[in-house]
Amino acid sequence: MNTNAPPTHDRIQIRATRHQGVVSSVEVTLPEAAWMGHALVGMSPEAAVEYAYAHAPSSPRAHAKAVERACAEALGHAAPDLATSLATERWLAAEMVDAHLHRLLLDWPARLGFEPRYNRYAEFHRRLLHCEDADTAMALGGDVLDLVARELLAGFFSRIRMAHGIGEFLDRLEAGGSLSSVMAALIAQGATIPTREDKLPLLGTVSAAAWAASAGHWPDASFVRQPTQDGTPAETGALARHAASQMVKVLLDRGHRVSARLFARAIDLSDCASRMRHPESDEVAPLIDATSPEPGIGLARVTGARGVLLCWVKMENGVIADCASVPPEAWNFHPEGPFCHEALSTREQAEDEDACRTRLSMLALALDPAREVDIEFVGKPAPRKRK
Repeated sequence: MNTNAPPTHDRIQIRATRHQGVVSSVEVTLPEAAWMGHALVGMSPEAAVEYAYAHAPSSPRAHAKAVERACAEALGHAAPDLATSLATERWLAAEMVDAHLHRLLLDWPARLGFEPRYNRYAEFHRRLLHCEDADTAMALGGDVLDLVARELLAGFFSRIRMAHGIGEFLDRLEAGGSLSSVMAALIAQGATIPTREDKLPLLGTVSAAAWAASAGHWPDASFVRQPTQDGTPAETGALARHAASQMVKVLLDRGHRVSARLFARAIDLSDCASRMRHPESDEVAPLIDATSPEPGIGLARVTGARGVLLCWVKMENGVIADCASVPPEAWNFHPEGPFCHEALSTREQAEDEDACRTRLSMLALALDPAREVDIEFVGKPAPRKRK
């Protein structure tokens, strides 16, 4: 993630107000391209699916499948048969694995001064592009599980008893694994407890039908831009899916929320590999489902590596008359969401500009934006002296 490059129209802009080393407010601007829906208006379902796959900045399979299923529901088509549904689950899980590996093998090591594992990532990336059939997915999912256990988090798989405190957690990190070194370096930078005592809700898996009931048969513009669950901002992504894990909870309880997100990603990587092998499992919700809130309207919900993606489609005369999509960034970079919540600091947490830039860039990376991020600092005006 580059926080020093010149701003462009397709980057996330973060503007932080600082005074005496304290961040008092943060403003985040997502590019218009983050909301893909308007670009699909007037297209046939087939053309819209191709466009979504070609232009999504991340998770193209998730975006394409969301559009495909929403259009199918709006047109009243029958639900996919079991074989098609299982193939879609494997395909989406493989895309999640690829996204997680990119972060864990390339982005986070580079961010913390370690050598990125380009060759190892490239090896898996090539194979993940071609894993449509069940046998290939079964074998590749097993190889990913081996990668996590033997290379990324070796220290956590060498003992049966779970770590129950930050000391034991660090002991596991010292036992080895390439991600363990990254985690240890991140934890050493200290806790990142939000300045406010209240914690934001974590967005669990909600079905398409439940979203249609809560957000409406067609979402209003405010929900699309700044989504909430029951009127409250929430975090989506790996942490939301694995906050109950004992290892993640250890980090959360000590205020290491950025580290908790990174470790949750490693857990999610294993879960996605297991989905590739056994997509028919009834123990977890499917990665994609869809519904038709009313005739001519379809809604699809897809879980991707970065979080939940929602897509409403309205069909008229065989083409898309309207489309509203809500990307994961709209949740995590909501004005009252997790990034803005945790970016603020107090006088006790005062830091120089370089340290602040580092902290904010790592927080942004932990919340998994689909685009590059620019960070700008502005000074808080000094109060006027009374005459």
